[in-house]
Amino acid sequence: GNFVAIATGTAHSLALRVDGSISCWGYNENDQAPPDGVPGNFVAIAAGARHSLALRVDGSVACWGDNENDQAPPAGVPGNFVAIATGTAHSLALRVDGSISCWGYNENDQAPPDGVPGNFV
Repeated sequence: GNFVAIATGTAHSLALRVDGSISCWGYNENDQAPPDGVPGNFVAIAAGARHSLALRVDGSVACWGDNENDQAPPAGVPGNFVAIATGTAHSLALRVDGSISCWGYNENDQAPPDGVPGNFV
């Protein structure tokens, strides 16, 4: 219990606890849903097809799961982000300045490596 947010991937699920840790369940072949969960001080979660993201209190992004298309770099993504989202095999993060950072699969220009400038906040 004590969940404050939920996210679903293709066959896995995440739930953010009030204490900032993450509970995970479902398909875990790519370590996208570790059964013991993910400890940390997180404020948001997102789930792609076979990868997961979490936004830390400090604005950086933690990533785990399938990284075949660089959608979930194991070292995470540093930055001053305020929101995160995932697609099937790509990831996005909204910066505090309103611009968007993108990484992962980009065959259809869904994740331009230079990001998306603008004031989306």
